[in-house]
Amino acid sequence: MTALLFSFLTFFSTALGGLFALHRRRQLYLVMGLAAGILVAAALLDLLPDALHLAHESGQSSTRRILAAAVVGFLAFWGLDRLMHRAAAGHEHRHEHPHETIAFGSIAALGLTIHSFLDGFAIGSAFQASSSTGFLVAIAVIAHDFGDGVSTVGVVLGSRGKLVHSLGWLLADATAPVVGCAAALVLSISPGRIAELLGFFAGSFLFIGAAHLLPEAEHEGRAGWLYVAVLAGVGVVILARLLGG
Repeated sequence: MTALLFSFLTFFSTALGGLFALHRRRQLYLVMGLAAGILVAAALLDLLPDALHLAHESGQSSTRRILAAAVVGFLAFWGLDRLMHRAAAGHEHRHEHPHETIAFGSIAALGLTIHSFLDGFAIGSAFQASSSTGFLVAIAVIAHDFGDGVSTVGVVLGSRGKLVHSLGWLLADATAPVVGCAAALVLSISPGRIAELLGFFAGSFLFIGAAHLLPEAEHEGRAGWLYVAVLAGVGVVILARLLGG
């Protein structure tokens, strides 16, 4: 039940991000910097250590498999990101008809929605490992889903989609983590598989934070305040870890 409550918070975070995109973007780089710090710190200070501990305690997995899962997670999200960028580059250099342009925005929004589903699945899986791990994963997801909401609205409107289309995809993107979390809780997952899933999501968090959000934030705003935001994100994870024992 706690996992589902946190997944509902991602709904509001995504929705607020979309509304933010409709009004102002000047402070967005600080949000991205904070989210990047949370994601990277959560991956290295919480997800991987807890995955290794769970694998050791259960005897159903190994250190090598956990680290391999982290590499797969990193590469999987890197591959998705490359495909999106390649599609966007081709889109920018082609003179397409309006309906084709709108279709591109819908495809991009669908990709973001699938990503959000996996975020929710990460929350559900993490809470099956432990409450403290679930809490930190939920905080990390809530932080960067704000940016997902911004991206969803931006990509649809930027592809000549109507406001109603952007709001529809925003609703789908905001709902996806709740569905993903429920799916993870319904499925019966062994401790060994949960440990490997945590490793996978640690790798994906590292990519999203260090290779996606940080470069975008550096492009958008001033470095000084960005460093402060990133350190604040790391501090949030350390504080939560200390309070959670």
